[in-house]
Amino acid sequence: MEVSFLGGALEVGRSAILVSYKNTRVLLDYGVMLNDHPEFPLPVETRKLDAVILTHSHLDHSGAIPMLYISYAPKMYATSMTKQTAALLIQDFIKLSGYHLVFERREMEKMLSNTRTVFYREPFKVGDVEIELLDAGHVPGSAQVIVNGDKTLVYTGDFTTVKTRMLDGAETVVGDVDAVVIESTYAHEDHRTRQELENEFVKSCREVVEGGGVVLVPAFSVGRAQEILCILTAHGFKHPVWLDGMAKKTMELYLSDKRFVDGVDILEKANKKTRFVHGRRGRETALSEPGVIVAPAGMLKGGPAMYYAPYIAEDEKSAIFLSSFQIPGTPGEILLNKGVLVVDGSEKPANCKVKQFKFSSHAGRSQLHEYLKKIETNAKIFTIHGEPQQCGLLSSWASSQLGAWAVSPERGQTFKV
Repeated sequence: MEVSFLGGALEVGRSAILVSYKNTRVLLDYGVMLNDHPEFPLPVETRKLDAVILTHSHLDHSGAIPMLYISYAPKMYATSMTKQTAALLIQDFIKLSGYHLVFERREMEKMLSNTRTVFYREPFKVGDVEIELLDAGHVPGSAQVIVNGDKTLVYTGDFTTVKTRMLDGAETVVGDVDAVVIESTYAHEDHRTRQELENEFVKSCREVVEGGGVVLVPAFSVGRAQEILCILTAHGFKHPVWLDGMAKKTMELYLSDKRFVDGVDILEKANKKTRFVHGRRGRETALSEPGVIVAPAGMLKGGPAMYYAPYIAEDEKSAIFLSSFQIPGTPGEILLNKGVLVVDGSEKPANCKVKQFKFSSHAGRSQLHEYLKKIETNAKIFTIHGEPQQCGLLSSWASSQLGAWAVSPERGQTFKV
């Protein structure tokens, strides 16, 4: 068995891993890196592909997959929730970035029509290998991938073992493993405890709203927006909470197939308490009274959040609470570190309160270490999906503390398992 790293190596974005065994070729994810212009993984010979496995729908894992369907039609495997949310995100990606893309909606439709949905712990055969998905705890429907041939390879995808309001965390891989391909996003730090973070977030929201202001929470459409609603509901937040944009459709999907949500009760309760924004008049209403507005995009790169942000930025009583890590150079990062809001290319001072709450759905340093401790020490460890420093930190730790063979691969490298 061989593993080739086509993207996501020493970087966060465009995740793409090719596993080869005998005459079988399986591609694990094929994402994009969302800079000013989308950046794609290294090319793959589509006609030789036996399957594409999509771990979850976020564009850094899914966004390049329609490229594979321009001339061919490989079979794709994913959970049903991942299939549905990927359709939402890729469709929006095509709408916003179509000028820079070599594929259109028809390739996305071809991808969906060639997708077979699978559930966790239901092994299936692809050529000479057997594949099984395990819950990754990242977003509803996200998966880790186990590939069994002459050797066994585990790909974590994006994962966390921490329990959140919606999810119980990643399943543990049990049994002999020969290789682990593991994310390294937060190999350098531990996250604050969830309870501490939730308490501070809800307290801050109450202070702003009870002071007569509006809180805008820019949040990812898939996973984060719904988690924020669950947190506010769980803490008995009594003030108006609004949800806008694609996050509304994602909420519908989560409630339509509850197999992928562990915290179903709190999600249903949050859904009943939330006010859904419809049209321009709905947005004006949401801005007209103290409350919380949850809207994509999470880093203020467009979406309905950018309708609200200029109004809120002018008001000293209001606040913009960023709910995730902000990539350097994004409008969210510029707002956080410079105190200015970028609107149509120009900067305007933000008079509102600005604060960041890192509600991460990635494993922190301790979780990454614990995950690897449970794997057989003779497994080869490949650290990916992180900045070079983070990938290096995790591979060095695995070598020194576990005595493991560990490496941070470069894009384009191939290894024998």
